[in-house]
Amino acid sequence: MAKSQTLKIQRFSFYLAFYLLFLLFFFCPKIWAAQDAMVIADRAVIYSDREMSSPVGYVKRGKKLVVGEIPRNKAQVYPIVVSGKVGYIRVIDVTTEKESMDSTRLVAERFQRNTGKVYKSKFVASYFAFSSQVSLDKENTDIVNKNSLLWHGLSLKGEVLAIQSFDFQIISNFMTMTKGEESFKAVEFGLGVAYRLIDRRRFLARIEAQALGIPFSTYSVGNDFRLKSYGYTAGGGLNLTYMFDANWGAEAFGGIYYMKLLGYDAPEPFEDISPSFLGNRFGFGLNYTY
Repeated sequence: MAKSQTLKIQRFSFYLAFYLLFLLFFFCPKIWAAQDAMVIADRAVIYSDREMSSPVGYVKRGKKLVVGEIPRNKAQVYPIVVSGKVGYIRVIDVTTEKESMDSTRLVAERFQRNTGKVYKSKFVASYFAFSSQVSLDKENTDIVNKNSLLWHGLSLKGEVLAIQSFDFQIISNFMTMTKGEESFKAVEFGLGVAYRLIDRRRFLARIEAQALGIPFSTYSVGNDFRLKSYGYTAGGGLNLTYMFDANWGAEAFGGIYYMKLLGYDAPEPFEDISPSFLGNRFGFGLNYTY
């Protein structure tokens, strides 16, 4: 009798295991299913959570991955294993062998992403110095031809990444220089373009070129007179940026600039002058990217 009960228990255990395996492999494939995928975004971000609130890294276009077959968080992310831990990647950043979830929406979103312009903006506040040599055809008191003069300036700059590897800039500068009784001030407004030589997650190196107009400048000698004029500036150089986090960063820059101030008509007995300045600008600033 005990032997018969033992056989029944063994048969029951066998059938239970069989049915569990049957359910696992035929009715619950979603538990174990995975699929091959390839990154189609320039830089696909990997997140530690399905809500995409904590980025932990990124992968470049063309990288082959293995992702979960079922997207999470309302079909926005695929699960992915990164360094032995589960992470998440956006559905629209990859293409898979089987687009099983809402394929029409994915195609529409990818088309909009690849055809629409993506803009990333940045504001920069900085200090700079302009170490220049002046060219004068006539001289007054303290400043003479070929003098070395040091300007000090403050700059506000807005930038937008509109084309791959290129930044476009809107620039405003205020500069001042004093030697003895003679003093110059100038306000610059203009445009610039920067080409990205190195573009990393935290480090950026660019070549810049700028063209600036000077709608307002002054030249004064002590309390004798103060004259107004205008002019223009052109130049370019190298800009190095380091990002502390996703928004805040610092940058250093330097380059060669030429500035021309047009006709100051001085009263007698002073000379009329039209000075130009050629030299190096270098500075540093803080930037905010959004």
